[in-house]
Amino acid sequence: MFNTIFRKLVAILLLFGLLMSLIFVMIMRYSHAVYHQDIQQRFHVGIATRFAELAGWTPSGWIDPNAVTAAFAHLVTANPQFHVYILDRDGLVLSHYPDQLSLASNRVSLQPIKQILQSKPHLPILGDDPANSHRQQIFSAAQLQGNTRPEQYLYVTIHNEEDDESAQGLRLAYITREAAWLIGASVILALAGGLLSLHFVVRPLEQLASTMDGFRKNNFRDGLTDRKKPAASGDEIDAISVAFYRMAEQIQTQMRETARADSSRREFIANASHDLRTPLASIQGYLDTLSLKNETLTQQERQQYLQIALTQAKSLSHLVSTLVYLGKLDSGQIEVQHEMFRIDEVVHDVVQKFALQAQKKNIRLVARAHDRLPFVCADLGLIERALSNLIDNALGHTPVGGSVQVCLQNIDKKVWVSVIDSGSGISASDLPHIFERFYRGSSAREEAVVHAGIGLSIVNRIIDLHGESVEATNAPGGGALFRFSLPSMDSGKTPCAREQFLA
Repeated sequence: MFNTIFRKLVAILLLFGLLMSLIFVMIMRYSHAVYHQDIQQRFHVGIATRFAELAGWTPSGWIDPNAVTAAFAHLVTANPQFHVYILDRDGLVLSHYPDQLSLASNRVSLQPIKQILQSKPHLPILGDDPANSHRQQIFSAAQLQGNTRPEQYLYVTIHNEEDDESAQGLRLAYITREAAWLIGASVILALAGGLLSLHFVVRPLEQLASTMDGFRKNNFRDGLTDRKKPAASGDEIDAISVAFYRMAEQIQTQMRETARADSSRREFIANASHDLRTPLASIQGYLDTLSLKNETLTQQERQQYLQIALTQAKSLSHLVSTLVYLGKLDSGQIEVQHEMFRIDEVVHDVVQKFALQAQKKNIRLVARAHDRLPFVCADLGLIERALSNLIDNALGHTPVGGSVQVCLQNIDKKVWVSVIDSGSGISASDLPHIFERFYRGSSAREEAVVHAGIGLSIVNRIIDLHGESVEATNAPGGGALFRFSLPSMDSGKTPCAREQFLA
C-alpha cells in the first residue's frame, strides 16, 4: 500500500493533519472556556460590593445585623447563579447563602481574593468553590473593612448556565460544529497545498529514478551527456541528480578505460605470445639442428648455433623477468625505501653500464648536469631501474650514428632527469598512451621490439610510487624526450627530511 514515496508522504501528511485537528479542537475548547470565564468575571467583578451594599454594609458594620440573612437569602433567590460566602481574615466560612447549600469545604484560599482586589487584576481568576472541592469557579470579592469584627471578605462564586450538563453539551456541540468547519477547510487547504508540493518534490525523483533505471537497462552506456542536466545550485533533489550524473559519467569513463585496457591487454598478450614464441622457436630450431646434425657440423658451426640459442634464451629471460617485475610493482610487493643520494653519480653509473651497447651501435651516449645539484630522496634501486629502462628504450629507437643525452636540472626544488634521443620521435597517436600498461606503439609493432613497451610502464609505475611525475614529448631538435622529477633535499618536505628531523 505504501510502496511509493508519494503514498508514504500523503499518509504522513494525513496523520499529522488529524493530530493537528485534535490539538486544534482542544485549544478551541480551552480558549472558549477561558473566554467565557473572562467575559462573565469582568461583567460581575463588582457584584460582591453591590451585594454588600444591598445587605446593609457600611464602614461601621451592618446597619441591621438581624436583616443580613434575609437580605442575602433574597438576593441569591433572585440570582440563583450566585453563591454568597462571608469569610474571616483566614478564609474560614462564617456563613453562606443559600443556607441550605451543603459545603464540601469550610475554607477558601485567600490568594485569588487578594489578586482580584488589586487595582488592575489579570482576569480570569479562579477561586475555590466551597460547594465543590474538585473544581474552581470565577468569583467576585469585596473586602469588609474593620479590625474589630470577624467579617473580612464577602466572597461570591459565579455559577452560570454552562455549569450544568445540558449547557455543557450544547457548548460542546457548538464548539464541535465550529471546529469541524474550520478544521475541514484547513485540512482541505493543507492537503491541496501539501499534495501540490509533493507533486513538485516527487516528480523530479520519479524522473531521476526513470533515468537511473534506463541507464541500468542500457548497461550503463546511455548517452546521458545529451540530456539536460540540473543546475548544481538547485535544491537537494538537484544535488542528488548532479551527483548521479557525475557518477554516471565517471562510470562511463571507467568503462571506456576498462574496454581500452582490455583491448590493450589482449593485444599485449598476443604480442607477448609472439615475442615469447619467437625466441623459443629459434632456440628449439638451433637445438634440433645441433641434435640431428651434430656429427656433420663443424666446431665453428656448433659454436655459432649455441651462441644464437644462448642469445635468444637471454632475450627470453629478460622479457619474462620484466613481466614479473611489472607484476610485483602492480601488486605492491615492492615498497619504496627512501634514502639520500646524489643523482648525478647514479646517472654516471648507469651511463657507464650502457656505454658498450651504445658503442656497438655507434651512438654517442653522454650525461650533462647542472653544477651543485642537491641530494635527492628516493629509492636508489628503483630510480636506477627507471633510468636504465629509459636509456635502453632510447638506444633501441636511435639510429646508427645518433646520440642519446641524459640531462639533470634543478628546477623549483625538484631535480628533473631527462633522456633525449635523436630518433624518429613519438607519433601524435602514440603520445597520449605511451605510458599505458600493455600499450605498444606503432614503431614497436613495426620493429617487433622484444620488450613490447613494458619498460615505459615500469618507469611510470616507479615514479608514481614516489609521488612524482613522468612526462614524454618530442624534443625540439627531433627525437623523443622522456623526463621525470625527484624531490630534492632543499624542499624540506621529503620523507628523508622527516626522518632526519625525527632522529
